[in-house]
Amino acid sequence: MLPMNEWLKYVDITELNDKICSFRELDFKKLTYRDIQKEISNVISFNTPRGNYTLLAPTNSSYPVNTRFYRVRNIKEGDTTLPLNSMSTVADCWEPPKKVVKPGRLNRQHEPLLYTSPIFPDNAVEELKIVDDKLFSLIVYEAVKPIKVTCIAFPPLIEGLTKDDALKLEMIQDFLKHEFIRDVDNGDEYLYRISESITKDYFDLRHISQDAWCYPSIAKQGGYNVSFRPNKKQKLKLVGVQIASIKRDDNGHRFEVKAIAKDSGDGLNLSYHEMGSPEQEDLFPEISPTKI
Repeated sequence: MLPMNEWLKYVDITELNDKICSFRELDFKKLTYRDIQKEISNVISFNTPRGNYTLLAPTNSSYPVNTRFYRVRNIKEGDTTLPLNSMSTVADCWEPPKKVVKPGRLNRQHEPLLYTSPIFPDNAVEELKIVDDKLFSLIVYEAVKPIKVTCIAFPPLIEGLTKDDALKLEMIQDFLKHEFIRDVDNGDEYLYRISESITKDYFDLRHISQDAWCYPSIAKQGGYNVSFRPNKKQKLKLVGVQIASIKRDDNGHRFEVKAIAKDSGDGLNLSYHEMGSPEQEDLFPEISPTKI
């Protein structure tokens, strides 16, 4: 395989732009996964003396031990008695059962992944489009080992490249980013075939002990999400759950926590505790009944 700067010599900017435009005119609703994989490959692959192929250099990073990750779950109308029906077991805090999993940005139907937002809980709230004053479950995890992530839709490394070659690589990465983070409305879930194909075909780096994928938030500018590989969630521990609502103002997000829940000790069920309780002060000393 050619070095990056050598491969880029065979990337024609006009041809690349034409292929990107043609891709975006496709009727994705009629295309299978295999069709979409083929079309993506066609856009970013070019003929070289060593064959027709693409060459990417994904960025890798890591989150240190003790980094917190957040996930939000809706609470159904009428589910107001503690313990909540929707959040009563430890299993409720992790990825959903395979049978109920719908297609997502990185997963196919019936393929459960753990989607989280690192460091900032407000990003997780925005991802689920939580409205003000509506109760939700904020699930809090903490890294017990360093979390190695492969970064999707991040700017490419262009150091050492000529101006023209840097532009070519940026065009390829911009294409992948645009297709990966496109907003998907209800009824358009078939578009997830694009982002899922990009993830699995070009950013699935299990051979380097990859734990998760990191990618820009679609819902909150400047935010990031981390999705864990199915067998890597053991690098997280469940800290607990905050039953909360949110208010948005000029200063950002203000969380109002009503109660907290934690592993009862049997590894199966959650126990609930009031604000101001020893359990709350032990697990979440940073929060008060009015804000976190």
